[in-house]
Amino acid sequence: MNTQGWFGTISKDGWETIEKPGWFGERKRNALAEYDRLYGQGNWRIRHRLGSRLIDFSEAVRIYELCYELHFLNPHSRYLWLQLFKEARDVWTELESDVESGTDYLIQKAPAPHYEDIAIRIILQRYDRKFTGNKMIRVRADSPDVIGVALSSIHIPFILPDFIEPEAHGVQWWNRHRGSLEHFWHANKELQIRRKK
Repeated sequence: MNTQGWFGTISKDGWETIEKPGWFGERKRNALAEYDRLYGQGNWRIRHRLGSRLIDFSEAVRIYELCYELHFLNPHSRYLWLQLFKEARDVWTELESDVESGTDYLIQKAPAPHYEDIAIRIILQRYDRKFTGNKMIRVRADSPDVIGVALSSIHIPFILPDFIEPEAHGVQWWNRHRGSLEHFWHANKELQIRRKK
């Protein structure tokens, strides 16, 4: 896909993509505050590109969750999930207090956003499963638990890999695993600003 074609094009509703910001991580709050300063509150937004469509946060996390759900339902990766349910008391990504988010993607208290743990809890609830272990398992590529590494978004396949946009940032930790959910999340993120008609 040619992302260059999206830049500088103003949509019918007055939004123009000006940047592919990539990974925010711990700098997310500062980056968003900087967008407020540069463009004014309400005059910018973050979207994810899915082909010719731009999707908002609620649609993007639903796709994120669906990637996890299909991984859970896949008989070839199911054993990882069963092991997680057996060993974990709960899961976290950035801080152990991530558990306070429960199944709400909007509750973000850590410096960096965390969605893996929330998606896992939603699937647990949806399929009437329970954590039965006694460990807090970190779900991240650098987790000390093998299950936490295996279920990090960098190892979860993106369900529509042909829609992952070309790189705008060179090789980064999040795009080394081409076709992963993490790769999509950052490669397809766009900053848009409101243009006056």
